[in-house]
Amino acid sequence: MKRIEIIFSQAVEEDLDLLLSTKGIKKYTKISGVMGQGESIPKKGDSIWPQLNTIFIIYCNEEELEVLKTIITDLRNAYPMEGIATFISDALEF
Repeated sequence: MKRIEIIFSQAVEEDLDLLLSTKGIKKYTKISGVMGQGESIPKKGDSIWPQLNTIFIIYCNEEELEVLKTIITDLRNAYPMEGIATFISDALEF
């Protein structure tokens, strides 16, 4: 089992939701209103940096992982100026 964390600008959220639904990825945890800074502009939700990020956490098998990699690649190609960070790790259900 794999754990995928996708951290992205809220500007991308609607398209990611649509891609996940279209490709059959229906199980995830969503954390909205996340502040931070990575390789793109800061997302602080204030008057200077008004945007915020969202995080999706998804647990999946290897087949679903390949689908998710394609989704992320497509999203990055569609939004090259938006921050879309993805981290993959092994997961063990307890």
